[in-house]
Amino acid sequence: MIVCSRCSKENQDHYRFCLGCGAELPRHSAKPRSFAVPETQGAEPSSPKRDTNAPRARGAHAGALASAPSVEMDPTPARAVRAEPLSVDDPLPRELAPLGDETSPCSHCGAQVPVNFRFCHVCGNDLHAVSSTEASSSGAPAERVSAPAVAEPRPETKRARLVLIQPDGSEGEAFPLSGGRTLIGRSTGGVFSNDAYLSPEHAEFRFEEDQLVVKDMESLNGIYIRIEPDVPIELFDGTIFRIGQEILRFEGPLAPDPAPDGTQYMGSPHRGFLGRVSLVIGRHATGNSYPVPPQGIYLGRERGDVLFPEDGYVSGLHCRIHSEVGHVFLTDLGSSNGTFVRVSNESFVPKGTFVLMGQQLFRADY
Repeated sequence: MIVCSRCSKENQDHYRFCLGCGAELPRHSAKPRSFAVPETQGAEPSSPKRDTNAPRARGAHAGALASAPSVEMDPTPARAVRAEPLSVDDPLPRELAPLGDETSPCSHCGAQVPVNFRFCHVCGNDLHAVSSTEASSSGAPAERVSAPAVAEPRPETKRARLVLIQPDGSEGEAFPLSGGRTLIGRSTGGVFSNDAYLSPEHAEFRFEEDQLVVKDMESLNGIYIRIEPDVPIELFDGTIFRIGQEILRFEGPLAPDPAPDGTQYMGSPHRGFLGRVSLVIGRHATGNSYPVPPQGIYLGRERGDVLFPEDGYVSGLHCRIHSEVGHVFLTDLGSSNGTFVRVSNESFVPKGTFVLMGQQLFRADY
């Protein structure tokens, strides 16, 4: 290959003029083709290391979200687009050019030149200048001929952010959410990589029009959204909610079918009860269960029907389960640390809502 001394474009050994700028090529100055990345482009590591203490990177995602796979940006610096052939292979000389290629004759020497080349590889004639001159002489407006430009990647628009809430209630680091899909989990890096209760791919955030949506990526420990105080939330069979460090599951009054001989199973729900609340101690294991009578129950640390005296994150009177118009509801009673309901599949996240993932609490701002 011959490297042009003016524009640094590589040309075939038999070319006399550069395809990039039309300059005459030096003889006997070919250098072997190199597969190294030019210094002006920057080298992208094959397996980037994550530095949790590094400053936030620019682009659609910063800090802990910089390596999310749905929105990962191309780190290669932008380059000015030159009017050069967008072809993988360099052109062949006139006598060797394939007959099937789309070519046009050079007005100066008659060589067949591919239509997306600006300069003739035989005589160096500027083909675009000729086209402009001919169009002007015919009275028609000159048509601008140029190689198609390659669209540079544009950063995603930051539409929201997750603000980390420290144990003392102060705000910590903020993580931007783009208008597209943002994946969060232990594999994301940053503060998320140190939370053993997060799955590698834990949650996905996206926008539907102007509303933020979170989706559980089949994580082990789930995603919890804080409910508003004094606003009843309906409970369904299997709904999981959290107060303090206690994870509870509501089970509706669904009695198992009796045996073929008519014998009822022991432990079947009593007629008239709303259901029961079971303490979750594992993925498929439960601890104590508490029946929910027709008048409902109160849960708290000091007062109520179900007490958790050793959990300092549970308020004295935290929440209640009750029935209205034939449905069962959960209502937070103005607790200090809130009541959280687990997302079964995906859920809307209103502005300013607190989201609990793993052992970390975030506020959604947008």
